[in-house]
Amino acid sequence: MKEIHNEIVQQIKRAVELTENGLYDEALKIYNELLNKDIPDVYNNVGNIYRRQGMLGKAIEMYRRAIQSDPYFSLAYFNLACALMEMERYSDAVMFFEKAEKLGLQGFETDVQIALCYIALGNKRKASERMRDERVKAEVQNYIDGRIDL
Repeated sequence: MKEIHNEIVQQIKRAVELTENGLYDEALKIYNELLNKDIPDVYNNVGNIYRRQGMLGKAIEMYRRAIQSDPYFSLAYFNLACALMEMERYSDAVMFFEKAEKLGLQGFETDVQIALCYIALGNKRKASERMRDERVKAEVQNYIDGRIDL
């Protein structure tokens, strides 16, 4: 049993490496072999590939499968929120960013993304609350000024 587990871990590591090198199709081949194992990280990582390829609907489906497999997987909620942001579904994105935050994924990146959502929604008060930290405020400004792509 341990041998099978180690083999799966090695496959995931290889797929992550391929993804980092932009070899999405090769990574997806490995992940597709593992999808029937119901591993939340696999769903999440496949979602990330789809998102990078602009297939947001498929990405969202994978993030939801990751969450269904592990309802406490904060990174899947965060990634789902990012995909929803890309679709300009800011209210939905805020809900999932906040869920990720409640599950422990707190800090700079979450504050930046939530502030951007609130700005897009026209809620200046809540955006300001998220930008109390000067680093967050500066990063949000970089997005607004177009120095960083959303």
